Amino acid sequence: MDINLELYKIFREVAHCGNISKAAQKLFVSQSAVSQAIMLLESKIGGKLFDRSVRGVKLTIEGGILFSHIDDAILVIENAQAKFSQLRELKSGRITIGASDTICSFFLLPILERFNGKHPDIRISVTNRTTPESIELLRQAAVDIAFVNLPIENDASLEVTPVREVHDCFVVGEKYRHLAQEPMSLCDLEKHPIITLEKASNSRKQMDIFLASKSVELRPTIELGSLGLLAGFAKIGLGIAATIKEDVQHMLEQRELYELTFDEDLPKRHIGLVQLRNINLSFAARAFIDEMPKTPASP
Repeated sequence: MDINLELYKIFREVAHCGNISKAAQKLFVSQSAVSQAIMLLESKIGGKLFDRSVRGVKLTIEGGILFSHIDDAILVIENAQAKFSQLRELKSGRITIGASDTICSFFLLPILERFNGKHPDIRISVTNRTTPESIELLRQAAVDIAFVNLPIENDASLEVTPVREVHDCFVVGEKYRHLAQEPMSLCDLEKHPIITLEKASNSRKQMDIFLASKSVELRPTIELGSLGLLAGFAKIGLGIAATIKEDVQHMLEQRELYELTFDEDLPKRHIGLVQLRNINLSFAARAFIDEMPKTPASP
């Protein structure tokens, strides 16, 4: 039985009003249009829905049973439409994000704060994982989007957008401050205690690849899982920390740390926004992406 939902909406309004003329006023249509809709519905459903009198209309027994179900059903539809509008207007919704500790600490936090200030009703969940693990969560649909350290392996199923340029650097505390007084050779790093992220980190992996291309192999004395700890360990004199300049800029400015310089530049890298290609994101996720600072550089 193929019956237009609008017929049921008119039937519901007439039942509520008990009068065709009043229902027509509320529906902003003519009285004759309401009468014709009721007759068409009765024809399609195969029975009378109203008893008519000079005082108005009254549901038949069968009409009353139909009304009890239709009233609930339309209320569910109206609630669903209202919920969809809330999602579209960012008054409700949820975003799930995968990101490494490195990215959370200096890049993602201010963006999350700004977005939450604009859209406080959006629930935000962040899963802290390494770059490879964040991408795997994305493939499993456990997160909507992921922020990773680029470059990553080419994958046709992923859409990658660079959103922030970052600069690797080596920093020391007061104990090793003398090393920052003049440029060093990269191979000189092998002579000193080194503090790095764990091998699972993509930041560590890219630095190892670069140094290997220069015939330099670091044997870290300390490997950490947190970017923030690298600066702290360097500050107290435990060695040279391989970190990201953007994360320690304030400590460099306060002369709590000192950046080493080399006879050749370290390569630039990027943080990338990764999402599954050809997958429609939620209104909330798309709005969050719009907060990203886009960079024209390629990953």
